[in-house]
Amino acid sequence: MSESEKVSFQNIKFGEVSVERESIITFPNGIPGFERFKEFGLVAVEEEDPFLRLLSTQEPSLGFVIVNPMLVWADYDPDIGNDELDGLDIARVEDLEVYCVVTLSSVPQDVTVNLKGPICINTQTMKGKQMILVDDRYQTRHSILEATQAT
Repeated sequence: MSESEKVSFQNIKFGEVSVERESIITFPNGIPGFERFKEFGLVAVEEEDPFLRLLSTQEPSLGFVIVNPMLVWADYDPDIGNDELDGLDIARVEDLEVYCVVTLSSVPQDVTVNLKGPICINTQTMKGKQMILVDDRYQTRHSILEATQAT
């Protein structure tokens, strides 16, 4: 059994980061607003669970905090069509993971999640794409605190 290949890159917050090659997500078109950067490492920081870090392997200052929105909003059901998923080569629905970007704040009430722009990842090819939904049910700022207090 061969040891998995590691990829190392620099990050301003975490210093040198090493992740498994399988944890590198390629965004063929980049992420809206950051189109030049195509590769991101998916990093789990134990004390931040269930949040993950999506860190650029090319730009040390570029990173996002993401979360699986279904962990907070069980009824999250974005209308994502095959056209939007084009380029991700999704063969089975089980191969699709959805995450949303979190906006952090030192004030808990101000921590929000962008449910309007989910990041879809094909877990088989590790290709990703951020969608911009045309769905009025979702906005760019949904309060995590309000959602967790409602349950």
